[in-house]
Amino acid sequence: MKRRQAIQNIAVVAGGLIALPSWAKGWNPQNLPAVQRGLDPPDQNTLDQIIEAIIPESGIPGAKALGVPAFVAVMLADCYKKEVQENVQKGLRIVENTTRTNHATEFAALPMPDKQALLLSIENGEDADLKAFYSLVKQLTIEGYTSSEYVQTTFLEYEMAPGFYHGCVPVR
Repeated sequence: MKRRQAIQNIAVVAGGLIALPSWAKGWNPQNLPAVQRGLDPPDQNTLDQIIEAIIPESGIPGAKALGVPAFVAVMLADCYKKEVQENVQKGLRIVENTTRTNHATEFAALPMPDKQALLLSIENGEDADLKAFYSLVKQLTIEGYTSSEYVQTTFLEYEMAPGFYHGCVPVR
């Protein structure tokens, strides 16, 4: 590389570093465009209700209160193949259709015991695709719940940097 070209490259990099803070100054969640994650709002609502039925709120916050539905939606959109995403959408629609057929209402309007009974019938059912759908949603719900900050700090006693060094300890 020639000296003149190296000096030009250094000048371009320095100019970019100077301009970067003013360019990135306005980045915050309100200014960035919303990204559509793969599920329609009705499907996302059904998924939220299923997640809430898997880990409901009791004396401690439930899965919905800890933001697990957003975790599951991101995991489904970013980490799974199109076939799996389509199976999840199909499963969500089957849950809604089954609820409308059996109870003449939406899944969200069902009382919690009826929601859990429906999900238990899916889990113990014969349809392999439907069982795979519910198994995946349940697995992601548990993963999102147990990795939440609340569960990690309250129940699992997570420490950011475990094993502190205490250098000056008196010896007996």
